[in-house]
Amino acid sequence: MTDFLDKLIAEAEERVARGYYDENLRANPKHLSLSDAINVSIHNAIIAEIKPKSPSRGTLRTGLDPRDAAIQLARGGATGLSVLTEPDNFGGTIQALAQIRSTVDIPLLMKDIIINERQINAAVNSGADCILLILSALTRKKVAPEYLIKMAHNSQLEVILEIHDANELEAAAQSDAEIIGINNRNLKNLTVDLNTTTRLLNSNLHIQGKKIISESGFENAEDIRRLKDTHVDGFLIGSSIMRATNLESKVREFVYA
Repeated sequence: MTDFLDKLIAEAEERVARGYYDENLRANPKHLSLSDAINVSIHNAIIAEIKPKSPSRGTLRTGLDPRDAAIQLARGGATGLSVLTEPDNFGGTIQALAQIRSTVDIPLLMKDIIINERQINAAVNSGADCILLILSALTRKKVAPEYLIKMAHNSQLEVILEIHDANELEAAAQSDAEIIGINNRNLKNLTVDLNTTTRLLNSNLHIQGKKIISESGFENAEDIRRLKDTHVDGFLIGSSIMRATNLESKVREFVYA
């Protein structure tokens, strides 16, 4: 089976090379802190994801209006929004992120396969408050995570450093990223196991001064309740929200689980 992460990296390299990330959209930055928003959340901190399609499920929502979706998700109580800008597998666009920035006043995460500083510039130009870096992708590219984290911080962007195993968690705990994202999905083969978060957070590793979010695989409120005892600070949820008949009510289900 083809390693899906290799495919994601190769396509990201091609997009960078052809200038996909170079459009200057000049979105007005708000410089909102996602980590602070998670910290002050009274209920479950939900980062709701806007993505038209998924590699494992295909089209998630036809005729998606990013601005309308953002408004509904914010009304549902989302702490922040994750906006896919990766077009090849997730149907996202840089333009959608800029449109959403002008629509809502909650923190925005640019979600992409970020391996290059030009993508960080795109995050700034499109009004993002935070970027996601996938540690395994950077390792394969031999890109030092701290290099891109420092670039992000210099541009007033926060960073979610995404990991999937114990070694990566230990490395992330030592990094300067504000948030650690534990991906329950294995990007090599796209399989999902919610026990990934439980298993890693039950280890003896001491993590201090960082927010921890669990990503992928959440279908309903019960899935959130299963992880309450793991002491995660928030949840990033995409596909199940995008497939819901009512976006606002689906987010609210997770917020009050």
